[in-house]
This record gives sequence, C-alpha cells and structure tokens, in this order.
Amino acid sequence: MAQPITVKIKFTGHYADKLRVEAGARRLSVAALAGEYAMRGMDAADNDTTELAGFERRIASTVLGARSDLEAVQAEIDTIAAMLDTFVKLMLVHLPEPGTEKEAIQASALSRYERFIEQVAAGGFDGDRPQALRKIGELIQQRIAPAEENR
Repeated sequence: MAQPITVKIKFTGHYADKLRVEAGARRLSVAALAGEYAMRGMDAADNDTTELAGFERRIASTVLGARSDLEAVQAEIDTIAAMLDTFVKLMLVHLPEPGTEKEAIQASALSRYERFIEQVAAGGFDGDRPQALRKIGELIQQRIAPAEENR
C-alpha cells in the first residue's frame, strides 16, 4: 500500500469562493472537498473506462459521501458537548446545595423545567436545526468582534 501524501494548496479568486460555497453547502471541510476534486481530476485524466475502474470510482465516491456525513455528525457532537459543558457549569453555579428546604428546591426545579420544555416546544428550531446553534454563533461573533477591533 502506498504512503499517503499531504499537499498544501492555495486557491484564490473565484476558485476559492466556489470551494468555500460548495464545502458549506455539502457540510464538508474545504480540505476534504479539495481532495475530492483532486481525485476526480486524476481519475478523469486516466481515462480508464474498464469496469473495475468505474467500480473503484463509485466506491471512492461513496466513501467521500460518507466522509462528509461523518464530518457533519462530528460538528454536531462538538456543539452538543460544548452546550452540555456550559449547562453543567451554569447549573452548578446557580443551584444551591440541597439543605433543609429540599421540597422547595425540587418544586422550583420542576417549575423551571416545565417552562424550559414549553420554550423548546414554542419554537426552539429553525427548520430542523436548533435555534441555540444560531444564537451560540451570534454570541461568539459578538465576543470575537471587539478582540479583532483591538488588534
């Protein structure tokens, strides 16, 4: 088996724009899409029309398609992990230690949980994506913008 090759490629102009747009639309990293384009170009240059070559191209296409799905799932897992981490921190900071008022604390927690469920049901999604992802992105941009202005 041949050793893998790592290549650094610079795209400019409309090629860079096209690569960014298609990578975003297909939920692929720019590097993965550039690699797919390189393999397609090499296959087209070979002009190998045997059945085996066609079969290999179909397998490669299937693997690359699965790769884009895996990258999308990994991005979702990263987002969920970040959200869970933030939730746990906030929960530990804001919830008092259980003491003599255990029943009052439980009643308050159940009441807040019911409000949370109602809020999620009342429109917590943009299409099939949680609105929280959009809001997290906006908050991150708000924190990044002042830092970039200070440079």
